[in-house]
Amino acid sequence: MTGDSSTAPGDLTAALLDAIALFRELKIRYALVGGLAAMLYGRARYTEDVDFVAQPDHESILASHPDVMERHGFDHECTWKLYHRSGIEIDLWKDKHAADTVDRARRKKIAGRFAKVAEVHDLIAMKLRAGRPQDDYDITEILKAQTIDLTHLTTLITKTQLRQFERLQKRIA
Repeated sequence: MTGDSSTAPGDLTAALLDAIALFRELKIRYALVGGLAAMLYGRARYTEDVDFVAQPDHESILASHPDVMERHGFDHECTWKLYHRSGIEIDLWKDKHAADTVDRARRKKIAGRFAKVAEVHDLIAMKLRAGRPQDDYDITEILKAQTIDLTHLTTLITKTQLRQFERLQKRIA
């Protein structure tokens, strides 16, 4: 079940909304991250998948509720990644920052519903940690649309990541 260039935007929206409904029903704390979150902060681009971070014990909660997973359109056999009936894959990122990112997530309206989205500084920090070219581009586009508190950001990233962020800032200056 892999997203490809033929993925319909409606499929992506359905998978996103089903994941949010699943998390709500099971009381799994989460934050939307990745390309969709970047779009909410000013990055104009298309994405073919959905990315979340979730509370650390989300896998055991999902595994304990296969019926709820299936009712929301997900394959209950996998709890480290969600496979939606539409073919959309939903990545559930895990790192030592996930719980804090979830705690700081903000409510934003998406597709007519409210969802928890990673706070912009957490999203930038996550993209700096990933260090991919598309993440650098996402950051530059976010910087054009958002005011970033550098003091706050420096509490979330390493000195090396700060140097990369400063290089990205210079690109748009």
